[in-house]
Amino acid sequence: MSRHTRTATALATVLVMLLSVGFESVPAAQAATAPVTPTASATDLRVQAVYFEKKHNSDQRDLAVASLAAISPWKAGLWSEFLASWDLANKGLKINTAPPKGLPKKGHVFVVLGSALTKAGRITVKTSRRLKVTLAALAKYPASTVLVSGGAKRNGHTEAGVMYDWLVDKGVKKSRILRESTSASTVSNATNSMAVLSDHPELTSYTLISDASHIRRATILFNAAKVAIQEKTGNRWAITSLSNVAFSDSSVASRGPVPAATHTIIASNVASVFGLLSRYKAMIAKPPAKAELTSISVVPPAACTYQVGQKLDTKGVVVTALYNKGRYTRTVTSGATFAGFDSGKVGDLTVKVSYAATGVSKSASFGCEIVKATSSVGATLSTRTIHKAKTRVTVKAAITTSVATVVPYGKVRFSLDGKRLSTVMLDTDDKGLISLKLPRIGKTGTHTIEVRYLGNSKLVASKQKLTVKVIA
Repeated sequence: MSRHTRTATALATVLVMLLSVGFESVPAAQAATAPVTPTASATDLRVQAVYFEKKHNSDQRDLAVASLAAISPWKAGLWSEFLASWDLANKGLKINTAPPKGLPKKGHVFVVLGSALTKAGRITVKTSRRLKVTLAALAKYPASTVLVSGGAKRNGHTEAGVMYDWLVDKGVKKSRILRESTSASTVSNATNSMAVLSDHPELTSYTLISDASHIRRATILFNAAKVAIQEKTGNRWAITSLSNVAFSDSSVASRGPVPAATHTIIASNVASVFGLLSRYKAMIAKPPAKAELTSISVVPPAACTYQVGQKLDTKGVVVTALYNKGRYTRTVTSGATFAGFDSGKVGDLTVKVSYAATGVSKSASFGCEIVKATSSVGATLSTRTIHKAKTRVTVKAAITTSVATVVPYGKVRFSLDGKRLSTVMLDTDDKGLISLKLPRIGKTGTHTIEVRYLGNSKLVASKQKLTVKVIA
């Protein structure tokens, strides 16, 4: 399994965990049995997610996201999705040198990124070739919109303004063009362009346009900018990045694993998008300590009472691993082991919970009570109407239990009109079945027959009453 596959799998696992604890569309709701809150701040954990992504340390990156989930499952869900998309882009990005097929017929916008203008404020070759790609895309999708992005001024002109004029001169309707005229870098291209798109709810998907050598970094930063806007507004934003169109300035750029130097630049840019650059630089200068498991915390189920013979049910149990004395936390219920549970007899017991990580194993415990299983009597009569002092009734009884593995044994008492007739011993070999032929009844009228199972050390007693009619 490759490193990229492992990291993608790890992020998928984190996302599943987030869904299980309440990945809400707004950040307010928290699960009733939420994980222990880490002492690390949400800001520090987000910085660590970027730092460890840059260091290719998926274990501590995922721990940072899991710790963030204890503070805000909603934010952690956004970050888990973003980091998964970043991993995929790191592996390589499919580059479209022509407008791709299948883009939406409505609600779609092409975002074209500008490049520096000439000293005179005129369009450069690099920008014009991106615009030619844009023109082809707009022709293929005539219902789409285009956002031109770039604000670096030269001689009183902005990239966005020059690109706008170029497209209008080529016949693109002004109503189809949006402008973002303040950005001076790919970072601000991403943050400012996504801010513009967030003001247009009718736009539900976008496609980036740039050079092939630039498109991967831009894709990652635009994905980050989407998360940053959602964090700021506290609302989910469903706009989707669908594809790209690029001028092929390189036959290899963005098509294979990201080079180390480029990865370093992207990580720094991502930190900038989230407004975390100074914290990120400080972390590079003083890296965080290695995460080590120091304890675990267990939230037991609300009720821990079992009948004899029942199996342990961990539903409702939340096991949280604490690293570095609680600086980081992770919900690890599915990876924990449970020992000491034995429902063979009535009484109190202690369940030991253990979890191992970073070469260390830690334990905690919770108590349970084992009580008797319940039983029930199902009795039938060979006849309901008999003749006085002649007919004898046979009573058949089936003793069943609430736990299938607990086989009933013990005394079964038969009574007639409150008077004990016979007590029969039920063995485990009988499999709960027993019968008795009653004596003749010498008095007419309705009579009550009771079958009472007296129970044992594992089973609660039970009974059933039946009536029989005696005629002359």
